[in-house]
Amino acid sequence: ADVIQIFDSWASLLPKNELSNYCYTPILKIVEHIKTKNIPVICFPKGIKENYLDFCSTVKPDCISIDYEVDPKWLKEKLNGLPIQGGLDPKILLTDRTKIKKNTEKYLNIFKDYPYIFNLGHGVLPEIKPETIEYIIKLVRDYK
Repeated sequence: ADVIQIFDSWASLLPKNELSNYCYTPILKIVEHIKTKNIPVICFPKGIKENYLDFCSTVKPDCISIDYEVDPKWLKEKLNGLPIQGGLDPKILLTDRTKIKKNTEKYLNIFKDYPYIFNLGHGVLPEIKPETIEYIIKLVRDYK
């Protein structure tokens, strides 16, 4: 594998005092094993907000995927160069192209000079049209 991404889509349901036992520690064990194979690891602990910092310092992923509930500027300032992926609210793709472009460019501008992988802050919703996905891909590819 070129890279492995670990999703914890339910991390947001855990109270802060249980994140370490039921999110960080199990994922850390998986990450440590994967890293013995020299495979980079991206982690996505959805919905943990300000706890992304604790997660990253504990688990030490090679890249962190973020959801749409965390302030991307704040996280960028705090992570000291750790690559970031994602962030765009998938519901934006249900709006008009002006809003889609504005929100896409927001992330591209914030992370312009930072190691960043553009992506949604969670999955593609079933009602999102394929043409909208094509449009957002074009926006990212054409971004300067």
